[in-house]
Amino acid sequence: MKVMIKVLRGLLTAVLCVVLLVNVWLLIQQSVLKKEAPEVLGYSQYIVTSGSMEPSMSPGDLILIKRQEKYALGDVVTFRGSGGETVTHRIMGTVSGQFITQGDANNTEDSDLLPPERILGKLCLVLPGAGGALLFLRSPLGILLLLVVGFLLIKLPDWIGTVRVKARH
Repeated sequence: MKVMIKVLRGLLTAVLCVVLLVNVWLLIQQSVLKKEAPEVLGYSQYIVTSGSMEPSMSPGDLILIKRQEKYALGDVVTFRGSGGETVTHRIMGTVSGQFITQGDANNTEDSDLLPPERILGKLCLVLPGAGGALLFLRSPLGILLLLVVGFLLIKLPDWIGTVRVKARH
């Protein structure tokens, strides 16, 4: 039982350290390096805010994208809209080297053609509902909760062991 607790404790500590390091790296890229789409191992993350791509993705879902050299018909891509907003839609066609895009839930194609240089990346993974959890973990309360849970995971087994030793004497 003690071995299982030590393994679990080590695993949870490692996961919390990785989460902390990834968040610090993303923060540095965004704040210091002024990167438009911070990356970890070439992947960027976005949180879906509209239902234009339902049912394949819904508001609150977390998506991972990766920049590609080429994009093809049917690819779901995330791009900067003409107004500067971030949009994730499907490539429906091409005209003069530019893409025609449309949300899966939309009845019409997007009004603007999409030049390839505005594409941030191709959809690689959808994590349903994970965007809301990520937003919470990025909030001051979420960061505090992560720190408290991490501290408790590290110290609680020691405290329990101390209490047991004192109870035996």
